[in-house]
Amino acid sequence: MNCIVRLAGGQRLFYPSRRIGIVSFIPPLTPSGVTLRVPAMKIFASVLLLVIAIPVSAQTAGDPSARAAGMGGAFVAQVDDPSAIYYNPGALGLLKKKKGATAGASYTKHAEGLFQGLPPGIAAGTAAKQKSGATTLPFVFGTAPLGGHLVSGIGIYSPLRIDSKWATPETYAGRFLATNSLIQARDIATMFGVKATHFGIGAGAIMRTSSIASDRRLGSTLDGTIRDVATLQMKTDDVRAYGWSAGMLIRSSPAFSLGLTYRSRIRADYNGAGKLTQIPTGNAQFDQLVAASFPFGKDLALTSAFEFPAQATAGVAFALGAPLLLEIDATQTDWSGVTAVPFTFPNTTNISSIVPLRLKKATDLRAGLRFAFPTGPHIRLGYAILKSPQPNETVGAFLSTANRNTITAGFGLDWLDLAVAWTQQSERSITTNVDQLNGRYRGNEWAVIMSVTK
Repeated sequence: MNCIVRLAGGQRLFYPSRRIGIVSFIPPLTPSGVTLRVPAMKIFASVLLLVIAIPVSAQTAGDPSARAAGMGGAFVAQVDDPSAIYYNPGALGLLKKKKGATAGASYTKHAEGLFQGLPPGIAAGTAAKQKSGATTLPFVFGTAPLGGHLVSGIGIYSPLRIDSKWATPETYAGRFLATNSLIQARDIATMFGVKATHFGIGAGAIMRTSSIASDRRLGSTLDGTIRDVATLQMKTDDVRAYGWSAGMLIRSSPAFSLGLTYRSRIRADYNGAGKLTQIPTGNAQFDQLVAASFPFGKDLALTSAFEFPAQATAGVAFALGAPLLLEIDATQTDWSGVTAVPFTFPNTTNISSIVPLRLKKATDLRAGLRFAFPTGPHIRLGYAILKSPQPNETVGAFLSTANRNTITAGFGLDWLDLAVAWTQQSERSITTNVDQLNGRYRGNEWAVIMSVTK
């Protein structure tokens, strides 16, 4: 693609744009040898899971139920409260208490996110870490009967939040790709379930509001040295998109149940704005040239799109004696259709980009054990093995995921439930990143979830 840059004084320079590593180089603009280069924007807009996802680039979707969280998220076959709106709408018709409400929140602390650069590439010999922070996601569910067999429900929750912020952007090797990123989604789900003896089936609509934001640096070369010349801040508007969910639950006895659920793909098309802020280099001539070459301080029209994946879960729960119940779930998230995400500036095309994703299907396994005391309280333990759909080539500054193992524990009364979770990310070494940002990633997180059910 050929581009034209207008310089101060009305001069124009025609140049062929060619991608070299992470930047597009512009040939010399002045006889003094001052050279600008505009790094191509590298924003990664991906989601790992819609249930529990906690890798180094802090992905949080904490379970919207402490009962489920205490069992490692294995809940589709035994859900017995209004959170069935999220976990399995097929359970709505089988609820013992048809009219009820559940409310609470998950608190996730991003304890550690470390990066060590590896050769070959731009990060060799460097190190970085992400800022530690916390995320609180509230949720609320309510159900009510409609006649003798039909039960309706509405839920408000956050199925996804990806939050990544590098602690020292001025020295981070991937700063021309991303220094800060956020993808968040909030759902309002309306579900209906019906009971037929020991069989329940349910379905409904999901209205999802989501947005994407990211910051990155622009770089240029001055006397053979790369200098940061600008920060590009990008944020889309909150947009609404629609999908659906369906589920079924077979509960032949208190000792055995089988659950199946499916959530559809949801595509969102975004409009938003970007803003360039100049970073002075201390060289007056060079700074003036940069200032004349970019539209600093203005809102730049931005468009993007993202497709949230479909997800299917199957689970079985069975009693191990009178006080014990074991559930095992398998969840497949189909990311295979997500190959790239465009970030387009229609009026400033030299900072537009298409982000390669190349995601794959991912299958997660969860198991949970519940011990019921004769007096009513419950003790819960859980374990989850969570697979990353992200290939080595796209692990980078915006998102860096890996296989994860989560261990959970919980306690419940008839109205109050508490759970804690610890997630350890498997160390991941990348040497084939498409932007030459190779390195070793590791991290961990912990979470606390509380819910109240009436």
